[in-house]
Amino acid sequence: MSIIRTDEQAEALDILKLIIETADFYRAMGELLTQENVNHQLFEIANEREAYIEPFRKVVKELGELPEAPDSDKEWIDELGGKMTKWLSVDSTHAILEKCLKKDEVLADVINKTALGDQSTEFRKLLDSLYDHLAHTKKRISD
Repeated sequence: MSIIRTDEQAEALDILKLIIETADFYRAMGELLTQENVNHQLFEIANEREAYIEPFRKVVKELGELPEAPDSDKEWIDELGGKMTKWLSVDSTHAILEKCLKKDEVLADVINKTALGDQSTEFRKLLDSLYDHLAHTKKRISD
């Protein structure tokens, strides 16, 4: 492991952290909506998203880097923002779902800009699968 990260290592770490953050956020927002007796697919989406954690940990390791956990303070602030949205919005369910989709847009943007897919076909397939999952999630939430 080098002191200086390559672009690919940094991108793989960013993607891994965003996968974990978004999965945690979906789960937390699902808990908020469940309190209102609203049953959304957020828990299912969180579970699907979590399935990408281990494969991306392997990518990070294959690139010679150690996986890092997301910033727990940042996640807590994001969840607090979701709670504030629930309290302050006229249509809290819609507002929370929009927050979820905005987090997914950040992840999709990182996937679109990464050169990781050039490293191997395995990485490309994994990135394509994650991107498809994001698109499917957007469709499910938007409908």
